Amino acid sequence: MGPNNQLVDKATESQRVMSGCPVTAVLFLYGLPRLLTGSIMAHEVMHAYLRLNGYNNLNNVLEEGLCQVLGHMWLETQRYAPIDVAAASSSSNAAKKGEWFEYEKKLVEFCKNQIETDESEVYGKGFKRVNNVVTNSSLQETLKEIRLRG
Repeated sequence: MGPNNQLVDKATESQRVMSGCPVTAVLFLYGLPRLLTGSIMAHEVMHAYLRLNGYNNLNNVLEEGLCQVLGHMWLETQRYAPIDVAAASSSSNAAKKGEWFEYEKKLVEFCKNQIETDESEVYGKGFKRVNNVVTNSSLQETLKEIRLRG
């Protein structure tokens, strides 16, 4: 973003991190809803974390599953996050602020449901497999186990 919040540059093609290359940036679309953006950011930052910490040879199902789990975990934290004051401050009416809070709670549940019910081979099955393991231990323990098993 440049002066006066004008878009000055954007990526028009997908970018891919090649094995052995350092991660120098994570790019995101501008203008998505806050909760969707946060979930995507958590997902993409997990990809970066994996690359930067030597998890370079994971199969797609495992890697995308880990990333989907992190996005889902971030959404879970938003169920208890305080209301978005900037969005709610557009009205001093307490009822409207309460309505906004209910809307955000419903949007969190919708986004989580999208991840949980995804039927795709990589993202959906990956999430279900990794989430099952993480639910029975922790993300840290799961990553340690992956490192031990290679």
